[in-house]
Amino acid sequence: MAAILMIWAGLVTRFGEPGRAFLDYVSGESKMSKGTLGSTDKRHFFKTIFREVPGTFELDDEQLKNLQSLLLDMLKDFIEVFEEEGIFYTLSGGSVLGAIRHQGFIPWDDDIDINMPRRDFEHLKEIFDEKLGDKYVLCAPEIGRGYGMSHVQIKKKNTVFKALNELKMKDIGIYIDIFVLENTYDNAFLRKLHGYRCLFWGYALTCKKTANEYDALLPYIGYVDALKKAYRKKMIIGKLFFFISLDALSKKVMKLYSRCRDDNTKYVCIPSGRKHYFGEMYLRSDMNESKEATFENLKVRIPKGTDKYMHVLYGDGYMEIPPVGDREIHSIIEFKL
Repeated sequence: MAAILMIWAGLVTRFGEPGRAFLDYVSGESKMSKGTLGSTDKRHFFKTIFREVPGTFELDDEQLKNLQSLLLDMLKDFIEVFEEEGIFYTLSGGSVLGAIRHQGFIPWDDDIDINMPRRDFEHLKEIFDEKLGDKYVLCAPEIGRGYGMSHVQIKKKNTVFKALNELKMKDIGIYIDIFVLENTYDNAFLRKLHGYRCLFWGYALTCKKTANEYDALLPYIGYVDALKKAYRKKMIIGKLFFFISLDALSKKVMKLYSRCRDDNTKYVCIPSGRKHYFGEMYLRSDMNESKEATFENLKVRIPKGTDKYMHVLYGDGYMEIPPVGDREIHSIIEFKL
């Protein structure tokens, strides 16, 4: 860790604010890692700021209703396979919140999220083409194809859901997100070492992706100073990784995330989640055990430790309906069911 901080201290001197941004990120001092959902959450900032960007649009009520119906059909397909194959899953993030607060979709939500332990995801990869490959594409960092994101998506063929993250992707279909639950070490030193390495290379991946797509992003981010400044920082850092391709870096990151192979450790974490490695560390018993819930009249699984999980992601008031301006909505460039 000392070596990493020395390297990036040099970046602060050489590149100013981008270097400081990374040190803030890996040290866990970012507002996102210690705040609750809202204006101080950096990921939330990127989910809401695009509402001001020309060339993007939000789904109208009919489009959203049709999208949610398709997503629910996708979820039914996946749950059927999960149950056939003995693959453990739970809903994740906002989909858990939807299940407990609305018994289905959050009314304005346009996606479904799933959590899945690493061992079960490896099983899913093995059987995916046979069981789901006729209708869906599996997009994972280790698979390549210019995906460049640290979480997994299953996308429906012959559909389009193109947002700012998909500008140069080969696969741009309507998707369900999967966040892989990774093992963490019981030894505190090894856990911290693993965590900081995951933060370092995970952030490097997002910066590399930004650098690769910066020319395509410029028409959209140039209208908002805060956006342009944020993406420019990432682009500068991303260019430092010129020596490795986006796909190769993605595989490196996934290999690192999954390095701990002990399925009996006390904690698990979601390095690709909203609050990253340390911000999303949970008791294994809370996340790798489940209970039943209802999601749009479909019986689903949610984490056993749902209340703790929701407090981590959304704070004490997670059952309250947020104001309209604080609701996360994707801004879209192209859409086709």
